[in-house]
Amino acid sequence: MEQTAGNIEDSLRSVNGYIAAELAAIDREVFNFEKFPFSFMGKASRARFTLLMARALGAESRRAEKAAAAAELTHTASLLHDDCLDMARYRRGLPTLYDQVGVNSAILVGDLLIALAFECAGRAAPDLQESLVEAVKRMTKGALIEENSRGKKIPAAAAEKIVALKTGALFRWCALAACRLAEKPEMLDDCARLGEEAGSAFQLIDDVLDFEGDADACGKETLKDIKEGKFTLPLILALNDAQAGPRAEKLLASVKAGPEADLAPALDLAELVRKGGFSGTARKTAAEKLKNLFPLIDTFPHRKEAEALKDFLLALGARTA
Repeated sequence: MEQTAGNIEDSLRSVNGYIAAELAAIDREVFNFEKFPFSFMGKASRARFTLLMARALGAESRRAEKAAAAAELTHTASLLHDDCLDMARYRRGLPTLYDQVGVNSAILVGDLLIALAFECAGRAAPDLQESLVEAVKRMTKGALIEENSRGKKIPAAAAEKIVALKTGALFRWCALAACRLAEKPEMLDDCARLGEEAGSAFQLIDDVLDFEGDADACGKETLKDIKEGKFTLPLILALNDAQAGPRAEKLLASVKAGPEADLAPALDLAELVRKGGFSGTARKTAAEKLKNLFPLIDTFPHRKEAEALKDFLLALGARTA
């Protein structure tokens, strides 16, 4: 297991180097990436997932690394766009590009990263380019549904659809890419389900951290979902609870009506969600999703690597930042 972990870290360094080379090749007249500090890998969860899937299925490492780079570039592009939508100032422990260069340049850099991601996917395997286009379409649909739902109380099923599209779609592509690179077409459907469920669980934990997390540890602002009128599972559970629901409704109304600088109602609502056990219930939902994938992972041909994949998924479900 230690050898597998070490190999993955080596591959992640290769992915990081690959992305750095792609960015360095951009004409500085277009955009000077060295001038504006920003993390283009973050925690590299999607890259790590791609590499672990590829190893467990038996795909060749170099091509898997290109697919992993494509996944990280796609994810970072979506974050640049999200930061513009949310007017976010802080991401991955650094000022956002939105904060540094403004909305216009941040959006355009995001577009550029998407184009680079498509190129990387095509270098891994020609058919991965088309499937990444489909994944970005699914991600955008999820983001649009979320945008259209701002400020509206939605059912848990609607929130699950948003996370399956907005976050699950890219993890789904990562799993499909690994499966295609391993030349195991008979496993495509199972890998698609595995990726989407893993991505949905990852997003559920992100939603929990908006209530539970520390901004410095998370590397981004917390309580953002509450202030922006996004109804994620922990909040929906609180609102639907017979005892906690009325107080949650009042606090939510205070968040909407009060000045943006007044964090007191949002803090009180977050405390209610935590102490009422609703964030804990969302965590359990995510953990259940991940553990339900283990019987499928047990069918993968490379057992040691499959165990490393399961360890990674368990860590995703337990993360606090």
